Amino acid sequence: MLIGESRVERLVVHRVGNQVRGEGLQLSERACDVDDGVSSLILSGYLRGVVSDKKKHQFFHESDLNLNEIYHYTRQFFRDELDFLTVSQRIAKHLYARSQHPNISAGDLFVILFTGLSDGERELRALGVFKSEVRDDFLSVIEAGEVFDIRHASGINPRLIDKGALILENSPLVYAVDRGGQQAKFWLDDFLKAMRVPDANSSSRMVASVVEQLSEEIADPLEQARFKDEFLAVCGAEEEMSTGQVSSIAEKFVGKEQVSQAFDSAAETYGFALDEEARLPAQNMAKRLEKSLSKYGIGHGISVLLPTGITLKNIQSVNDGEGELSLTLKLHKRE
Repeated sequence: MLIGESRVERLVVHRVGNQVRGEGLQLSERACDVDDGVSSLILSGYLRGVVSDKKKHQFFHESDLNLNEIYHYTRQFFRDELDFLTVSQRIAKHLYARSQHPNISAGDLFVILFTGLSDGERELRALGVFKSEVRDDFLSVIEAGEVFDIRHASGINPRLIDKGALILENSPLVYAVDRGGQQAKFWLDDFLKAMRVPDANSSSRMVASVVEQLSEEIADPLEQARFKDEFLAVCGAEEEMSTGQVSSIAEKFVGKEQVSQAFDSAAETYGFALDEEARLPAQNMAKRLEKSLSKYGIGHGISVLLPTGITLKNIQSVNDGEGELSLTLKLHKRE
């Protein structure tokens, strides 16, 4: 997404409280006047702060995408079926209806119409939705003749986005950010109802976490070593591997249900799911797992970290009955 020629066309602010705490919803009846200084801060702060491939999401709904409220309202606006003020009020009402958890903070909701964005081929419009929950304290220096006074001021820092979304016309894609992270997933899950769009990097991290988890669930250290060897052999032999291949390897050592649960848990953590045909860069996966797959549990609560390329082939354990334990490890260099 190219934002170099973007402009702030319209802006409106609503105040959204928390229903559980008895806080109200205050809807503005008109758009704000935006001067060049405010526009510049919004473009450099809010807009640039939310546009990133790492923040790319996609609207979804379990049965019909048009039943996703934010997607539906914004499509109506982009089709000229709703005016700017009306769509901003509907977005604010939807956010208020979803602000049911006691930990959700009240805040100012900015709805902004941006123009002049580009996907590289055509100019696009977008609606920005930003919620500011934290006010910063500032010191203002006031000049009066030859005297300088200092005054305290409280305001919003547009470079620190609490929650934000940039909704593109003609696309279910949305750039979204939530500084609250796991503690305030309602912004992504309940308000926007959006899932992260996976890229090669995030997909590799997600599947690597699954491999690490499943490796730890293999109790027998020699079986664990076999699992690691087989996985790394596939990584070394192919440029890409699929999530289906990862599942097939893991199911030889742990149950199919365990594999499925591990992928489901990772999907919840990372905000997206992968089908069995999803392709992953194999060498990237091996590099990510290089350190964790070099660690072997050898029983008795003992783990060893082996050099890269060395695998565990056998363990001999001798207990002399007087509290002394001898462990002999047979190691092998991977080809």
